[in-house]
Amino acid sequence: MFDNIPSELQQLTHHTTKHTMTTWPSKLFAVQADAKTVKGEKYGYLTAIHYQAAGKSSGYEVCPSKSAGCEPDCLYNWGRAQHYKTVNESRLNKTVMYFEHRNAFMTMMTTEISAAVRRADRLGLTPCIRLNGTSDIDFENGKGEKKIKIMDLYPDTQFYDYTKVLKRMLKFLDGSMPANYHLTFSRNEANEDACETVLSRGGNVAVVFGIKKGDSLPQTWKGYPVISGDDTDLRFLDPKGVVVGLTVKGEKGRNIHNTIDRMLLSGMAVAA
Repeated sequence: MFDNIPSELQQLTHHTTKHTMTTWPSKLFAVQADAKTVKGEKYGYLTAIHYQAAGKSSGYEVCPSKSAGCEPDCLYNWGRAQHYKTVNESRLNKTVMYFEHRNAFMTMMTTEISAAVRRADRLGLTPCIRLNGTSDIDFENGKGEKKIKIMDLYPDTQFYDYTKVLKRMLKFLDGSMPANYHLTFSRNEANEDACETVLSRGGNVAVVFGIKKGDSLPQTWKGYPVISGDDTDLRFLDPKGVVVGLTVKGEKGRNIHNTIDRMLLSGMAVAA
């Protein structure tokens, strides 16, 4: 089905050899450098986002609830990563650092979050932090020897993520997550029952529709209202119990239709 998918995408699931860190990461977060999160600035927010090597492409699994359909159209290899090999090399190094040098990683993470908070203050913006740009790690749990719970260190800072891990989403809906952490559940071709569970409990679900950017989203999905998720990445501002509609990204021009067809066929996207 996915014969034309680049080999680096196919490695998201099947790569088993652990990557060797080629250099110590110079930074863990992207700030004012991500096309979608930058959109939040017009709403008064400065977003810092952390990207790792998706799936098991580093040899370490960071997306425990990924599906077969996730693999060929993962955003890990779109955007700047399409044009600059150093982007994913950096993400591989960050992932290895997280798994093999956890204490140093957490120290670096707290240092950079503190810097992002100060930067937002200088710019007159409100800081928000997305820890899983291309991963699905339970950062709400204590990490490193000191069992650092990163959200607890910054109780006045908003954290947010997307997740495909139903257990994490249900903890959020039960109020068992940090009060300053917001989760949106992500649909794939294998978890629609879970999506309906989340929606029935007032949670939000991100759904990719088989249309290109600029096309009209449907008004409802499975009876729940659809809002645009392309206008901003600030999911914690969304009303409860809605479907966050996303359009197909990646290839531009006529090739976008190939991507749409592939995603509809795999079930990763749904018909609008």
